[in-house]
This record gives sequence, structure tokens and C-alpha cells, in this order.
Amino acid sequence: MANISTTSQASVDIFRAIMDYGPLSLYSATSKTRIPLGTIHRHFGQLQKAGKIRVYQSETGGRKKINYGPTISGIISFYRQDKEFADKIENYFLIWIENKEFQKELEEEGFDVSIENLKKSKKVFRKYLDYFSAIEEQIEKIRKGDDIISRNLQVFLGSVLLSSDPQYQKLWTELYQALPGMQKSLDDYMENTIKSYKEFKKNFKKQNSLNTKHKAQQK
Repeated sequence: MANISTTSQASVDIFRAIMDYGPLSLYSATSKTRIPLGTIHRHFGQLQKAGKIRVYQSETGGRKKINYGPTISGIISFYRQDKEFADKIENYFLIWIENKEFQKELEEEGFDVSIENLKKSKKVFRKYLDYFSAIEEQIEKIRKGDDIISRNLQVFLGSVLLSSDPQYQKLWTELYQALPGMQKSLDDYMENTIKSYKEFKKNFKKQNSLNTKHKAQQK
């Protein structure tokens, strides 16, 4: 797990309180964590802006009450930072899947949220977090300069991340046409990626076939 600064620890404590008792409003988060309201307000704003929490439900009746719950992105981030949090993740999954907002996000990610498959889904969820928290850790290393990213990968990531921006899409097209070396870098990377993906699919189908055959033999 990553080392946590005092400021980051406050975010961890707030996020864990949301996971343990939420969805929570700012005021209820203050009572659960005993962190001052001003600090709670600042961290809620930062967490929401970073896409780690979102509004789950708004209650009316007198003063409007806005409650916040986790996003999958937020869970990935704190799963990596906090071992105690990570140890409880399957229990969290079973608790939060009862919230329609969280359930919807799981479905969008391809999870089976049917009641009869919850035991399997919670284990898949942990594997999902293991994988994507590792990716987030690598991205963090790149940001800090602690890891070296190959030039080919830089070219590939740049083309993907900026592909939706017309300005950079146009600039990318001009560079691709003008720089044969850039063409080769991207083409080589894409060919290797496609080759790796085909190999993965081949092995995946082979393993599935063996599993099906094994189950048939057991009947």
C-alpha cells in the first residue's frame, strides 16, 4: 500500500466513513469522523471533482439534504492506499450493491449484479480492483517520474487520450503524415498490441474449451 500524508489520510478517513455508514451528507460525515465541517466540505469537493464520490440521493422535506456515495474509481483509489479498507472490500461490495446508483455503475462495467451470483461477483470485484489499482499505481509512478515509459507507449497513449479533441486530432494527423518515424512507432505498437490481443483470445478460448470439456466429464 502507498504511504499516506496527513492530508491524504483525512480523505481516506472520510471515504472510509462513507463506505461504512453512507451514503452520507456533509453534516453526517462530520459526526461520523469528528473532522471539522470546513475540512469535510473541502475534501468532499476535492473527492467529487476527482470523480471518487458522487451524489447518491437528495432528500427534500424542510432543509434539502444531499447524500454522497462512492464511485468505482474512488474505490479503486482507496483500495490501493488503505490495507484495512482493502481487507473489507467484499463486505463493502455486498453492502453497496443494494444502492441503485452503485449497482448501475457496476452493470456499466459489465458486472453480473443478480442476487443469485453475488458470491461470485464479489470475488470478481476484488480481482477487478487488484488489476485496476495496479494500473493506477503505474500511472502515479509515471506522473512522479519514478518509472520510465517507452516512447512507443507515449505515442500510443497520446493518440488515444487526445483523440476526442478536434484540435489535437488535426495536429496528430499532420504529425503522423509529416514524421515517418512517428508513423512507424505507432504502427509497430499497434501491430504488437493486436498480436498480443489475438494470442490472449486464442488462449482464452482454449481454456474455456478445456473447462467445458472438464465439466462435461464430471457429469
